[in-house]
Amino acid sequence: MENAASESATPRRTQRERRELSYRRMIGAAIELFRRQGSSRTTLAQVGEMSGYSYGLVSHRFGSKEALVRAVTQQLQADFAKNALPALESLSGLSALIALAEAYLRAGAASDTNAMYALIGEALGPVPEIRPDIAEADRKFRLEVERRIEQGIRTREIRGDVDAKSYAAIFVGTLRGLVIQRLIEPIAFDLDAACTQVKRSIEHSLTKSS
Repeated sequence: MENAASESATPRRTQRERRELSYRRMIGAAIELFRRQGSSRTTLAQVGEMSGYSYGLVSHRFGSKEALVRAVTQQLQADFAKNALPALESLSGLSALIALAEAYLRAGAASDTNAMYALIGEALGPVPEIRPDIAEADRKFRLEVERRIEQGIRTREIRGDVDAKSYAAIFVGTLRGLVIQRLIEPIAFDLDAACTQVKRSIEHSLTKSS
């Protein structure tokens, strides 16, 4: 049963609204716990305690830790898209790639901890069962980059001989690596300078003759 105290202030909520509220709170609690201690040390009971709901409700809602991790991964992707992608709506091709790179770097460097990167580390180590979900997140990121490259090729602002699939992997890998360095050591490099250099690198790689 959901925590009665959390609902008493809003007795007119419909069942659907209550379900949506409890889901948001559980996901938010899971993200915070993953940031602090990783998913491997987080239990469904802890998620319930932090979100104000019972272990039974959390277990009923998600069924397993793996399903919770999948939901968190999807939410983190959705949050990034909600915050970063609207700025790209009027952009395409090369300009969209540059804006996407800067948005990703600044979002990733905004905190000294990051739930998605905690999950990436665990997927490579103690929690290999979440690897397919992390791989799917990477795949979607690469596909978005590929789409923008193909846009640029069609408009001829990007060279026609660029291999969109290979460059997308390099693009994602570069951004991931830079964010990891900042998360490990926030003063590792100047973020503004890095954004400028990444912009120059993208322009050079995609527009200059090889």
